[in-house]
Amino acid sequence: MLPNLNEIKARRISAGLTQSKLAELSGVSQSLIAKIESGNIEPSYGRAKKLFDCLTRLKTGKEKQAKDVMTKPVRFVKSDESLKKAIKALEKHGLSQLPVLDEGKQVGSISEKSILAKINSTPGIDVEKTTAEEAMEEALPTIQPNTPISAIKQLLNFNAAVLIVERGKNTGIITKSNLLEQMLK
Repeated sequence: MLPNLNEIKARRISAGLTQSKLAELSGVSQSLIAKIESGNIEPSYGRAKKLFDCLTRLKTGKEKQAKDVMTKPVRFVKSDESLKKAIKALEKHGLSQLPVLDEGKQVGSISEKSILAKINSTPGIDVEKTTAEEAMEEALPTIQPNTPISAIKQLLNFNAAVLIVERGKNTGIITKSNLLEQMLK
């Protein structure tokens, strides 16, 4: 569903565009934009969609993307590595969660919380013999490098981190802490 047509003018002005520039960028005539903004015509769905898509692209284009705030390289543990190694990796890098990988592909995640839960639920656990796989949680969501920060914020409401994947390779990670740092800049 498209937004209300009277939003076209407000969004255009907010983006700092003239009717002519919006026409050029969207492939819709300037006279049609003028008629829409004055309320003299209701455009076809296709033309209205072109205008809104163009205005959305422009807004998103100004917004920072995953590649602008991600941490790299991605620190991880392998599923068959010990909990002790996972704990040391978390401590060494000052992290609270890590992706768990098998042959370069994410199979889950491990966090301070999941490790403590495993330790508390297993009396006498040997952290050198227990594997990361035995304490791992579900995999982190994966996103593209050009994903806008607004979308990442929504994902981080429900996840500890997101993994940035490009052409099948883990290229970065974003945590809630990364977003907070970004807000301070």
